Amino acid sequence: MKMNELIRYGVPPEIIQLWRERESEILLPLQEMAIKRHGLFGANGCGATTTAPHQNFLIQAPTSSGKTFIGEMAAIETALRQKKVVYLVPLKALAEEKFLDFDEKYTPYGLRVIISSRDHREFDRHLEDGDFSIAVVVYEKLSQLLVRRPERLHEIELVIADELELLSDPDRGAAVEILLTRLLQTSCRIIGLLAVVGCADKLAEWMKGELLFYERRPVELRYGVLHAGVFRYRTYNECSEGEESLIDAHSDSAWEQLTVNLCAFVERGEPCLVFVKAKHESRRGAELLAGRVNLPAAVHAIERLQRLEPTRSRDGLVETLQNGVAFHNADMSREERHIVEEAFRAGEVKAIVSTSTLAMGLNLPARNVFIASDKWRYDRRFGMPWKTPILRAEYESMGGRAGRYGAGHEFGRSILVATTPFEQETLWRRYVEGECEPIAPQIARGPLENHVLQLVASRSCRSETELRDFLEGSLTGQWVWRESLSIEEVEFRIQSAVNRTIDSGACAKTPDGWLETTPLGAAIAAKGITIATAQDLEHWIAESETRIWRPIDLLFAVAMTQDGRMVQFSLTSREYEHADYAGRLRRLTDGDDIGADVPLNRLRNCNLMPFFEEVRAIKVALLLDEWIEHAALAALEEQFHTMSGQIVAAAEQISWLADAAAAIALALGARKAFIEQIRTLSERAARGVSEDVLPLARAVPGLTRRALLGLAADGLHTPCAISQVDVRKLSRWMPKEDVRRLKNWARRSINDSEKEQANAHPPATVLVVDDKHPGQVLLDGAPIRLQEKQYRLIRALAERPGECVPYETIYQAVWEDTIVEPNQMHFQKQKLLAGIKKTCPNRASLIKTIPKRGFVLDLAAEEVELHPAPAVSAA
Repeated sequence: MKMNELIRYGVPPEIIQLWRERESEILLPLQEMAIKRHGLFGANGCGATTTAPHQNFLIQAPTSSGKTFIGEMAAIETALRQKKVVYLVPLKALAEEKFLDFDEKYTPYGLRVIISSRDHREFDRHLEDGDFSIAVVVYEKLSQLLVRRPERLHEIELVIADELELLSDPDRGAAVEILLTRLLQTSCRIIGLLAVVGCADKLAEWMKGELLFYERRPVELRYGVLHAGVFRYRTYNECSEGEESLIDAHSDSAWEQLTVNLCAFVERGEPCLVFVKAKHESRRGAELLAGRVNLPAAVHAIERLQRLEPTRSRDGLVETLQNGVAFHNADMSREERHIVEEAFRAGEVKAIVSTSTLAMGLNLPARNVFIASDKWRYDRRFGMPWKTPILRAEYESMGGRAGRYGAGHEFGRSILVATTPFEQETLWRRYVEGECEPIAPQIARGPLENHVLQLVASRSCRSETELRDFLEGSLTGQWVWRESLSIEEVEFRIQSAVNRTIDSGACAKTPDGWLETTPLGAAIAAKGITIATAQDLEHWIAESETRIWRPIDLLFAVAMTQDGRMVQFSLTSREYEHADYAGRLRRLTDGDDIGADVPLNRLRNCNLMPFFEEVRAIKVALLLDEWIEHAALAALEEQFHTMSGQIVAAAEQISWLADAAAAIALALGARKAFIEQIRTLSERAARGVSEDVLPLARAVPGLTRRALLGLAADGLHTPCAISQVDVRKLSRWMPKEDVRRLKNWARRSINDSEKEQANAHPPATVLVVDDKHPGQVLLDGAPIRLQEKQYRLIRALAERPGECVPYETIYQAVWEDTIVEPNQMHFQKQKLLAGIKKTCPNRASLIKTIPKRGFVLDLAAEEVELHPAPAVSAA
């Protein structure tokens, strides 16, 4: 079927021409089947309908067969009818790649394309308001949207659900299953995209749609096992078996066998991917290969990398790229990974050694793929990883990168390496002759109360009966509970989960017996955190609203929550035993007057060695405390033995949870200033900057952290400084468009500030201290009775409002020459603030502690009146 024939289905000529240029002149067989046999556009082009219009269907086909373009065609056809489309993807990297592709192709045509992921929040308002044609969204972000705006669900015409293998993921599968079950209960059309898994027909039946099953690849794939220089393979399309003589390394090392053959492939122009099980293996493997191959340097990629902030990954890539080899893993920054991917597509890089970060969805045209047959798996129940064989479906996904359509390959090779005849036979039976595993539903494998809360908050279910009906209609309900549980057992599980949500304060029952979320529950569901995490945050908020706390206090509290535990954040046994992170945190906060039941204080008051995961949380908190104070990435990598990608990922995770803490504080009715303090810390963690640089970061969201820190170091982070500086100096850090935007921001900010000053009223007096009445002060017009030492303390601070008054000065003012215990100063401060809190709760943080220095009266000089006693003249 020629691309031009799509005009019969109402596709505009301009779009057809675009597809001809970007895809091909002729549709692939799978794409033609979707249009003609399965009614992708609702009709066969002559007015007759082969299936019900807008029928759901599941496309199961091997990698590179063209199924992604089917989703794209359906999305564009729907958007051209002025209907909304959501394109769901599992990873932030995939979302960005798909958004950039759609934005470049279809925004000029008039379609509004947006993206929503944890990395990209700039379009979240457009998503909530339904202001889009096509939204590329990570699964969890759509779930959170439907909590805040459930009515938007009925405005979506089409959902493309990519990489449905995610349903089997132990951590994320349950949430995806809940989302798809909700979508299936609406009138929107769902097109699921799936590689090779078992029981796809049952999955299509659950989706109330047809299965479009296609087994052929546009480029033949030879997949099999290499042993002793002989590659025994089976062809994907023809299912014939054969052998190919490659190079025998005459070595018992699988890596040596891989190396000699990869060198031969790349030196004759065949790009290669190597999948390994660990991040450090990917980097070390690239270094070893770079020392063995004879390839030209990837000059353009090296130039782009050298413009990035220095990191270990960047410096390592610059070295390996001198020989056309790169590595790819989650320890790298997003920009570093993007440069490597583009260099590989452009042919500059001929070999990449990667973890599974490249296995899902990214379009990288390799001729040959080498695959490690095992992986590391982390089990939260035991708190430790172990090595296990990769799944057959994972092997298919990784091997499918070989022989990509449009790359000019006659065939591709998917190669497992064996060192013994026994291993060769084992790998052949498991991965060449074996069957793919079916989707494994995950709802039954974790706490049910979090899903109950999501369903009640989004108004999908309002009673135990509705919850039972919904969950019985899920994949877990159909495939697991129906086979193993009675109706009574299902009802008991649901009732228990409902009781737990009520006990946690997240849900409540109306007098009529309906379930509804409390403000706390709505905040939990909207932010996508677990109830257990919310309870920890709620406790910290209750203990912290009326006290002075430093950023590391909340950073540590958040890192200690269930959702804050980051098993991917490295902590070696040697670090655990010898780095003394717990001692560093104690010493850092030694002078803090905490006096609250929060994780930081519990750690300070405990002499026992913290558990492994607790030390990991301490390390995260210490690192991010320096990250938000402009520590360079390279310095943090060196000091904490952690790679830049992990640092950025930890910052994003902690930022998300701090933002959730702010939402919970708002739901609990906390003070506005306290909530804003938490939100500010969340934003600082995400951007890695100090509070005074945040306005600059907000003004130009696309500025890198390196640019923000460079501008701040030059004193160019205020509107006044930016308005006066030459544009050429700003151009060092950003493109011309951002320079123009920044100059406009500075000009607006200065104008707004001048208007505020012109309309400003003198600040009202907040505190009156009068020596004629030494037993009390006036605060916001209310008298507060004080004991003598408390009065002397606040009087000493009132002499220098807004400044840090040293402990020595306070001691002299309160006790003069009397010797007292050092902790008496903090005791009197606590008594003073307790008296203030009774009368003026909003002033409970009037006095702040500056660790190891002194106290600050948190008021401007204009807000304080001090009336000293008249001097007594000598007779």
